[in-house]
Amino acid sequence: MAKILELVGVLNSLLVIPCNGYSQKDFIFAFTVSGTAAIADLNVTALQGQDAKLPCSIDSLNDNITVVWMDKHDNVLYFNENRMIDDMRFAMSKLDRNWDLVIRKVDARDEGSYRCVANTVPIKLKYYQLTVFVPPKVNLETSSVDVDAPEGTSVILYCNVTGHPSPTITWSKRKAVEPKNSTNAVKLPEKGDTLVVRNVSRYSDEIYTCSASNGHGSPDHHEIRIRVRYKPEVKTMQAKVSRYQGENAELSCIISGYEKPIMYFAKDNYQVQQDITNHKKYMYNSAKLAGSHDIQMNLTVYNLQDDDFGYYRCVAVNSLDRVEKYIELKELKPQTTPSLTSTMWSDTPEIDIYSTSLSPLTDKQTRSTAEVLKPQLQDNRKNLAAAEQSTENSADERSIQFIFWFLLTALIYTL
Repeated sequence: MAKILELVGVLNSLLVIPCNGYSQKDFIFAFTVSGTAAIADLNVTALQGQDAKLPCSIDSLNDNITVVWMDKHDNVLYFNENRMIDDMRFAMSKLDRNWDLVIRKVDARDEGSYRCVANTVPIKLKYYQLTVFVPPKVNLETSSVDVDAPEGTSVILYCNVTGHPSPTITWSKRKAVEPKNSTNAVKLPEKGDTLVVRNVSRYSDEIYTCSASNGHGSPDHHEIRIRVRYKPEVKTMQAKVSRYQGENAELSCIISGYEKPIMYFAKDNYQVQQDITNHKKYMYNSAKLAGSHDIQMNLTVYNLQDDDFGYYRCVAVNSLDRVEKYIELKELKPQTTPSLTSTMWSDTPEIDIYSTSLSPLTDKQTRSTAEVLKPQLQDNRKNLAAAEQSTENSADERSIQFIFWFLLTALIYTL
């Protein structure tokens, strides 16, 4: 009974609509119908941007039937094959007894109920419920962008998403140095359009991703990077570098910090300046270390002289602080090699071969002198052998030494 009353109300609304030359009597078929209306309900779904078709098949032997399509606002969309609205997306697909309504590139505003009414006997009235699925979409204008945050603070991230049905929002994060498709991304337990990141630190320079999905179309993603502002850090590669005069020396340090620090070397309260044209004395070079935000800064000092040695400072400065570390450039002194003569004779006792008396020596004196000198002579022979093994003197020097000792020995034994 309720359906009949609704049908009568629909047809009454048609009585006041002029339809391009069609008279009002063309619509007054509800009053000539006996019995109840045949009603068939149908649910139609479509993805936003696609075409939707609402089929309406009329079985009637009468070829002069009238078919009307109406929307949820009781607007007449089609009267037979005549479009009654200005929206060009709506079209009638008429084939034999099929009066199908086609909506091209459906939008969320097209969702709702539609009716196909025919003046058959009994009157045919079909209801359609059109559901338009809208894939998830992140609204970049109202979502968070990259954030610079002081170390130790908390950051709130927003991800504003549209879609129908309402999308589910999940969060994940990865290190900023890792690629976008990194398998090291960590899924977070939090869900929803808001994420609170607490107590950020210099070691948590990360990219957070919100992902929205509702089972229709492709998920949408939005990345937000949190950059943590912190004081510079300086580490030296070597605290001391030792070189000889005339050589080159390279001093190195590793620097990190955000905002990115200004970096340089200093000596004796002066900043070391690079000669850009010919690099005669100083040359800087720096490189970012793989897998981190650290930067290695190198200073090469060419042709070291006296005033190049001393303490150098590796300096890093940003808006938060100024930090420096010392590197000592120390001079190496050439080593002197001791002479062979001083090494040989340093431990050899002096022997006075001259007698203080001019009187001839007795046999007893001769034997006594020989007995005293014999141990010294043996020690000298050992010293000579050791000297010959430990030195690389020429053959001539060794020959002279041998002749000298031979004559000395002969002289002693003849006494």
